[in-house]
Amino acid sequence: MKKLLAFLFVLGTGVSMAQDSDPIVTDRPTQSAATSVVPKGNFILEYGFLRETLVDDVFNNTYANFHLRYGVIDGVEIRVTQNYVGFKNNIDDTSESGLSPLTLGTKVYLLEENGAVPEISVIGQVTLANGDNAFKPSRVVPEIRLNFANTLSDKLSLGYNFGMNFPEDLTTSFYTAVLGYAIADGWTLFAEPYGFFYDGNADHRFNTGIIFLAKNRLQFDVSAGWGLSNISPDSFVGFGAAFGF
Repeated sequence: MKKLLAFLFVLGTGVSMAQDSDPIVTDRPTQSAATSVVPKGNFILEYGFLRETLVDDVFNNTYANFHLRYGVIDGVEIRVTQNYVGFKNNIDDTSESGLSPLTLGTKVYLLEENGAVPEISVIGQVTLANGDNAFKPSRVVPEIRLNFANTLSDKLSLGYNFGMNFPEDLTTSFYTAVLGYAIADGWTLFAEPYGFFYDGNADHRFNTGIIFLAKNRLQFDVSAGWGLSNISPDSFVGFGAAFGF
């Protein structure tokens, strides 16, 4: 407990000392990754909780999603993601929880926005074949993701991603498209359709929520959504925070 309090004190000090710097831009809570890259020498730590209702009384939970990003050089960041996840079936009273596999990757900034030409970055990452037995893949899973963004007005922005990953003998492709609207200073509403294609199946979903930038280096968010396809979860809800230091 003392170590946790010490960590929070150091983190809070880092947040308070950085208020005059640029506001952080995070990759949460949307499924769309931002085009921006963490500035050289800076960290962003993102945390989230997500509860998916698959069907009545059957749930997938991400109890802790930790996503650490660090700017190594101008235009390049490294990324580490670790989740603590669980499954709960209240129908037959079964459950499982544990660490998911570790994901390591990088984001590289490619192109500035110029009129109709979007801002572009790319993410390359691998999910390792580790974690607790119930959640680890049988082999390393690589992923590539292209991120795009367009400024539509002073208050309206559009972000969209396209990518692929390669679990086992399958190839999964995915898309995201998020529309963000600044409703007030520090407050942004978003709406986001996204989906996955694999093994002849299409899994389409919709996500919406609100992001609150409390300080330049401190962000909170809440979100909720639902599945649009037969194979999708019925609904989901989440919340989280992000800290820059």
